[in-house]
Parts: sequence; C-alpha cells; structure tokens
Amino acid sequence: MLTPAQRHFQTVMAQRHGKSNGGDVERTAYEQQLHRLRMDKSRLSQVQSATTKAELKRELLPDYQGWVNGVLAADSGHADEVLTTIMIWSIDAGLVGDALRIADYVLRHRLPMPDQYTRTVATALVDEICDPALAAFKADVSVAPLAADLLLQLERLTASEDMPDQVRAKLYKTLGYTLRLDTNELSAARDWLQRAVTLFDGIGVKRDIELLGRALKKSTESETAAENTDAPPSPPADKPADKPVAKATRAPRKSTTARASRTTTPRAKKSAS
Repeated sequence: MLTPAQRHFQTVMAQRHGKSNGGDVERTAYEQQLHRLRMDKSRLSQVQSATTKAELKRELLPDYQGWVNGVLAADSGHADEVLTTIMIWSIDAGLVGDALRIADYVLRHRLPMPDQYTRTVATALVDEICDPALAAFKADVSVAPLAADLLLQLERLTASEDMPDQVRAKLYKTLGYTLRLDTNELSAARDWLQRAVTLFDGIGVKRDIELLGRALKKSTESETAAENTDAPPSPPADKPADKPVAKATRAPRKSTTARASRTTTPRAKKSAS
C-alpha cells in the first residue's frame, strides 16, 4: 500500500508524463507503473477464483489511484496501458463509478484497449458491466445489482459508439430490469426492453414486456379509481320552487243590516185617485 506522499508523487509524475514529450524522468515514471502492473498481473494469474481475484484487485487499486488522477488531470490523451487496465479492474472489483470516470477519458481520446483485449472500449465496457448484472438478476430479480444512474451514464457514454446490436441490447435489457423495480419507472422500463428486443429479437424480454404492460394498465386503473374515490360528492340538483297553492275565494257575504232593511221597511201604498 502506497503512502499519501507516494501517491502524490505518482500524480505529479502522471501529469508531467501527459504534458511533456516524453523525457527520461517521465518515461521512467510510466515504466515504473507498467512494472508494478505486470507484477500485480503475475499475482492475479496465480488465483483461480473469480471472487478472490476481484477482492485482490480491490486491494491493489489504491496503489494506482495517484497515477490515474494525474493522467485525468493532464487530459493529454496519450495511450496508457496502465489507465485502461485499471478501468477494467475497477469494474471487476465492483467500482463501476470509478471505471466510468476513466471510461469518459478513454472514449473521448479514443485510447486503445490493452493488447489482450480484442473488443473495442465501448463493447468491453458494456460486456464487463452488464454480464455480471444480468447474472445477478437471474439469481434474484427483486434486487438491482447496480444503481440505475450508473447504467444510464454508461448508456450516455456509449450511445454514439459502434458495437454489435446484441451487446447494446444487453445494456438496454439491464436498464429495463433495473428500472422496473421502481414503481414510478415502469413505463421507462418497458421502453428500454422494447428497444432491446428491437435490436436483438432473441434478447429474451418479450414476456417481461407483456407483464410490464399489465402492471401499467393495473396501475392506471387503480389511480383512476383512487381519483374517483377522493373526489368530493356532487351537490344535489336544485329543484324548482313549489308554486304557492291559490286559496279558494268566496263571494263576500251580504251585510245583515242590508237584509234587515229590506225586510222591515213597508212598501208605500198607492194614493186614492
């Protein structure tokens, strides 16, 4: 394990290596990193277990951190076998975020992969990241082995890169499987899976697309029902006001005084002629 001072020296040498035309000191610094890398590869070759190799790589990676930081800071774009190897080792060690940080630099400067790799950088990145993730989903579909943000970052980095359709479909499948674990991302998950099957019909997601379609339909129906339940009841319709019933009218009764006067007053007699 390097001391902080040694890591700082690594960073300075890496920056000088990137900014110079390759002086003796800078070449020596890079050769020292290559020598360290070959020694560590020799140690790894003696280990058969993939799990143990990943643990050993995680233990070795801090010794290269100063060099990586210096190269990225210099941003020179010089071919660097140490850097590209550490990018792959970071994936193997489960440090995908660190790998993508290096990958951005490697892809931008079109750096070649180490000699033992026959694939392009973009293809290697997708294979090395997505193959273990899909294997983990086979073991347990309910647990996401990687954060969706990391996969989306990988998709952005490699979107314009050339790679086999089957490989890109693998990335889309991994994205779809990861996003479907979030109930708010079901529609996006289905979109990624549909894109995957469009690229490669044998990617094995047709059933998943069908199930997501049912889940989305059920979710929409539940939301609609909830909205109807939460809505306030409609006020009753106004009824027309009842018309007042007209009272029956009676003819006014004659005055008793008038009747009495007609009864008691004698008619005048005719006078004798």
